Amino acid sequence: MSFELSNMTWIEARERFGASKLAIVPIGSTEQHGHHLGVGADWIQAWEIARRVGERTGVTVLPVMPYGVSGHHKEFPGTITLTPETLQEVIFEILESLDRYGVERVVFMNGHGGNTGALTGAIKEAREDFGMLCAICHWWDILLKKDLWGHPAEEHAGYAETSFMLASRPEAVRMERAVLSPTKQVDPEIQLVRAGLARFRDGVVRIPLSTADVSETGSMTEAHPDDVPGTSDYSMITLEFSEALMEEVVEWMCAFVAEFEGFEVTPLMSKG
Repeated sequence: MSFELSNMTWIEARERFGASKLAIVPIGSTEQHGHHLGVGADWIQAWEIARRVGERTGVTVLPVMPYGVSGHHKEFPGTITLTPETLQEVIFEILESLDRYGVERVVFMNGHGGNTGALTGAIKEAREDFGMLCAICHWWDILLKKDLWGHPAEEHAGYAETSFMLASRPEAVRMERAVLSPTKQVDPEIQLVRAGLARFRDGVVRIPLSTADVSETGSMTEAHPDDVPGTSDYSMITLEFSEALMEEVVEWMCAFVAEFEGFEVTPLMSKG
């Protein structure tokens, strides 16, 4: 039987949910990713990682959620965004549906950091209402120690996203345009690091801005000019490197899913 819920009949879905109490939900966003990646980058990567994990483990994988909280990118055409409140309600109702079929553990493969607040809110509500345990996996957290070319893996449209897209959907990559674009500066003292962070003297300050405030290109790196290394593009990224990076994340996810299925915590105290 296929691991993809979309390919199952309802009878097959009943059998699958009866045999396993865990499911994977991939979620991303539809938003700009600079001049070189398609706007579906976040959900495409989340889906491909989840698909490969499901293929290896047999764990049920739900259809990908392609929309997320992307209001900070809305000035760029192609960005489709939800409010945090809308996404949280949608995620909660998905979890509520899964609970109806006996699912007790859900792993979110999340490809967009802007979704974190809404996911967390829905997960807490599901835990409190019907005792479900959920985990949010960000692929950049899995690659936490994987700084390459002077850049962390989490950078928006950075080396990791470029690699994952090459491994997932190369037709959505324009490698000839993969040139680093540091944040533009508008004040000599308050230096913009990325859309939500600035440096002032020896400290940092949070200044919530839109990506268009700090970048004209979509801010491929969302990095202060001083943090952009000498090399100016990612054209050196190969398909071999991309597949190896994807494999690192998929292996980690397979191991985590197997462990999380038996994960237990003390039940919450009854409200009564």
